[in-house]
Amino acid sequence: MAILSINSNASPMNYALAPYCIIGAGIAGLLIARRLCAAGRKVIVVESGGDEGSDDANQLNEFGNPEGRYTRQLTGRRRGLGGTSPLWGGRMIRLSPHETSARSHVPEGAWGIPLAELDAYESEIEALFKVASGSHEDLLSDAGTTTNEFPTDENSLIPRWAKCPRFKNCNIATLLKDELKRSPNIDIWLDATVCEFEVDRQSGMLNAVRARSLAGKELLVRAERFIFAAGSIETTRLLLLLNRQTSERAFSRCRVLGRYFQDHLKAQVAVINRKDSATTNRLFGYRFVKGTRRDLHLELAPKAQEREAVGSAFAYVAMDLDESPLSHVKQIAQGIQRREVDLKATMRLSSNMGLIARSAAWRMVRKQLYVPPDIDFRLMVCVEQLPSWNNRITLSRTLDALGAPRVHCDWGPNSTDERTFRAAVKAIDSYWELTGFKEICPLEWVTAAQEEMVPLIDISEACAHPSGSTRMGTDPATSVVGPDLHCHEVPNISVASASVFPSAGSANPTLTIMKLSLWLADQYLRQHSHEKAVFAVHAS
Repeated sequence: MAILSINSNASPMNYALAPYCIIGAGIAGLLIARRLCAAGRKVIVVESGGDEGSDDANQLNEFGNPEGRYTRQLTGRRRGLGGTSPLWGGRMIRLSPHETSARSHVPEGAWGIPLAELDAYESEIEALFKVASGSHEDLLSDAGTTTNEFPTDENSLIPRWAKCPRFKNCNIATLLKDELKRSPNIDIWLDATVCEFEVDRQSGMLNAVRARSLAGKELLVRAERFIFAAGSIETTRLLLLLNRQTSERAFSRCRVLGRYFQDHLKAQVAVINRKDSATTNRLFGYRFVKGTRRDLHLELAPKAQEREAVGSAFAYVAMDLDESPLSHVKQIAQGIQRREVDLKATMRLSSNMGLIARSAAWRMVRKQLYVPPDIDFRLMVCVEQLPSWNNRITLSRTLDALGAPRVHCDWGPNSTDERTFRAAVKAIDSYWELTGFKEICPLEWVTAAQEEMVPLIDISEACAHPSGSTRMGTDPATSVVGPDLHCHEVPNISVASASVFPSAGSANPTLTIMKLSLWLADQYLRQHSHEKAVFAVHAS
């Protein structure tokens, strides 16, 4: 493998040719590249950022948001080898079946890909990220017993358990770099932001993409197939730019490109009273099963969603570890994830060895994270935004440093999101009563959770889980890609990002994005095998 920066070449113009061109070297792009390369396919990957990422490249993520509600355009996105994975917290949990099925109160929210086909990739992904196998629905100890501290209540909340790889294993570039270096079938071009497209007028196929660096160098990539894997927002911007550069011909039949932009919304609804610090630690502290961290995910039950006609939602516990010496452990781990060494955090850690020893003993005996009694357990609610026509991405009149239009984002929470928050709060209150938690660890509700006249959406923020703006479907007028993830209008373009999600569900999207990416790569490989077989028959 060659990792090349177009800035390092003496020539102002660079050229590349391959059957496959992948735009974006994040989790989706690198997983697809790895799959295709392992099967002997030649792949060019074009990445906007550099090897370590850079502030200059990340400034290209800035966009206009008139309402000022979307605040994650810079903090939730990263350009560079590995994409946003160095910022990823690592939470992995699969979508529930009802979330991808037709729901009467979610217009056109059903997915076109059977969930079972995607879930077939889960064990492979877990092995790559060194995450232990096991159910998301049941939490099994090393001894094989099932915890019953969180019962299932079909009328309120269903407990599930997310899996989290270690921080050092979250960065996809760190995981795959050595392996990809050994492959002769991949070239990764860095510091190359796609700005222009060459489309064949007769066939409507994309022939080439032109990328530029902030230093003024250029790269022209010709390929047979193009895979847009640059994240939801950037992928949508690129398709809108392609449409503009073809005088609106590329997506002439499509009415929804950029529409239905959505994100998860999160808000703190309560603080868990820790009057019994040991019991609250045992209930809500992160658990470690077979070496993998497991996080509590209290999901709004389907019956509750249908009863209230709202989207999915889940509650989780956030810990203010930044106020504890344990934060130094996290800082060191995150530094390793970014391939950096935090010497200050290491020095501060050495002065708190007593707490570290207690934490180590708690983990060894109880298989849990020890959380000091003075650390708050904040109860957070994360809700699914239902598809809204008015939430959209368009091209701005403002140009970026490369002379290309920035993103203009019309987005904000609405009354439907407020109803989902309220349904989740109601379900949490019922669940705390059912389990007896009201006596053991009562909730200290925030004002907005207690008083319906104070909107919860006003204290909510986006989770940096953008999706929906190139949605999948079967009708070219109401969807951008088909169930095969290929663009209806430009069939040699496919999209591998959460932007194809017709609905978001309540799960963090990264695991689903990885499954979609592997599924798409295998579709390409099966198609190639079929084409070879047909050619062999005709040749004989």
